[in-house]
Amino acid sequence: MTTSDLALIVGVTVLILVSQFSVRPVRPLTYLWVALLVARGCVPPGPARTTAAGIALLIAGLAVSVVFGVLRGRTMPMWRDQSGRLYRRGGQVTLLLWLATIAARLSLGAVGELAFGEPFNGNALWLGIGISFGVQHLVTTRYGRRVPVPAAPLRTPVG
Repeated sequence: MTTSDLALIVGVTVLILVSQFSVRPVRPLTYLWVALLVARGCVPPGPARTTAAGIALLIAGLAVSVVFGVLRGRTMPMWRDQSGRLYRRGGQVTLLLWLATIAARLSLGAVGELAFGEPFNGNALWLGIGISFGVQHLVTTRYGRRVPVPAAPLRTPVG
């Protein structure tokens, strides 16, 4: 992995994390990011070597990504404005779960390299972030349907 690859991974990860902690509407456009990340993760030579250990580590990493995506999606604070538009903004739990996601993914990479001789694969990281972000958004959208629209204020006649 080159320094520019690492810088790009860190930059995109920081961009995603910053967006998680600013007030944003929940909208389908987020899936564009997911598609770009997953596509980048599948660029040759692919997200894993074609060895038993490589495939097993890829599956384990993707399972970790899915689990943390579900957890973040379930704990993301959400609300609706008066027009009914759904918004979200991550809190402390979101931050802790993102840090745990990154730590778990890096730990799996370290185990793969130290125990099985599988080299670090940036494509697997791209794919994992895309899957995790996609699952989080899917869960957020699903649970967002349950967030009630605030009642319109009563208007009192003037005069």
